[in-house]
Amino acid sequence: MRFGAVGVGNVVTEFLIFNILLHSGVAMLAANAAGFLCANIQSYLVNAHVTFRENGARARLSVGRYVRFMAAHSLSLAISTAFIAAFADKIGPNPAKLAAVGFGFIANYSMSAFFVFRGGRPPRDSGSESAL
Repeated sequence: MRFGAVGVGNVVTEFLIFNILLHSGVAMLAANAAGFLCANIQSYLVNAHVTFRENGARARLSVGRYVRFMAAHSLSLAISTAFIAAFADKIGPNPAKLAAVGFGFIANYSMSAFFVFRGGRPPRDSGSESAL
């Protein structure tokens, strides 16, 4: 439930950045990647604070953990890019992007829970921690 609520905020951020850049003349796939990156950073921070808490406290933030988070969620970027490239001319960029959101949601949650945050267990990495 919390992951879904955080996801809604991330989708809003991603669409907002995507549309601002798209209407500013940035190429569609570049705008998609930039929107994804902004939403991905937001998602990592908010999910660490809200969704994947460890022993009642926010999950530890680290560079290594963010790299895993980004790698895990790159599948969503690939799905989104493929949908936009394949369908934007037919149904428009926003409907194509929206269609990709559903496909990425389950993959994102699974990868976050089992690969990035590991069900609340601290990862085995030496990435520097953040005080965020």
